[in-house]
Amino acid sequence: MKRLMQMFLRRLGSLIATLVVMSFIIFLLVEIMPGDVAQMILGQSATEEAVASLREARGLNDPLLERYGRWIKGVAVGDLGESIYMKGVSINSILWRKVGHSVILAMTAFIIFVPLSIFFGVLAGVKEKKPTDSIISFFGLATMALPEFVSGVILITVFAVQLDWFPIVSVIPIGESIWQNLNIVILPALSITFVMFGYISRMQRSSMITVMNSDYIRAATLKGMPRKYVIFRHALKNAMLPTITIIGMNMGWLFGGLVVVETLFGFPGMGSLLMTGIKTRDVPLIEACVLLITVIYSLSTMITDIMYSYLNPRIRYQGGQK
Repeated sequence: MKRLMQMFLRRLGSLIATLVVMSFIIFLLVEIMPGDVAQMILGQSATEEAVASLREARGLNDPLLERYGRWIKGVAVGDLGESIYMKGVSINSILWRKVGHSVILAMTAFIIFVPLSIFFGVLAGVKEKKPTDSIISFFGLATMALPEFVSGVILITVFAVQLDWFPIVSVIPIGESIWQNLNIVILPALSITFVMFGYISRMQRSSMITVMNSDYIRAATLKGMPRKYVIFRHALKNAMLPTITIIGMNMGWLFGGLVVVETLFGFPGMGSLLMTGIKTRDVPLIEACVLLITVIYSLSTMITDIMYSYLNPRIRYQGGQK
């Protein structure tokens, strides 16, 4: 437990350092985007004097490091600033509601693709070089090669247009909540599942084949243990370790990858909010969304690393040193 706590503290320190560096990079990249923030606020018909006055009032003429310091200081106390496009509306008041919608979408996709990917990955692994393995592997490769917007269009065409099982656009009616319209989550979640299925199932298959060919599995088989017992009691636990890593790493990608899916389906989540910020050159909104995605990705990576170290005795007994 002491070693695990030491490892956690090391990972936490590394996480904080990473976020500080990434926050500056995010701020710098957004700041050098083409366009004038003051001009965006006042509109194209504003005079040069009015634009210059607003730039001075908002501190846009201050040095870059000074502006970054003000921004990160606000972020540290939970103040993400005000939206330019939405005319001074607090970003906190709109972002967290959208994040909640994205979490629901991500968790729905997670509940679908993780069990399916692991099950078919294990099945392909134990049926190596057999027709079942070939079919699952082919489908996994096909889904990996299929971009989200392509699978999304196919899903919309089949299930929304042809069969009319789900709405074409994933919007929430005015005055209602997402919990009253959970059917709008299904098609975007399936679009994400197509992409994730290929990565996770193939990793599970590869890991399962390696474990099934190991000496201790052969010894258990030679002792006359039932094949199902050997697979589920001995092989699966060790074969899950690389898969857990892939799942954890992709949870961070999931929130970044939602931009394409949410934009395609019109889903009211963080991804579509980020796209709105990019289209309108809403600098504070872009910075807040990208920073939050970075935090989620970094946290998921750290948690995955700790879980892997805990589940793998060879790493745990070395104090987390790989």
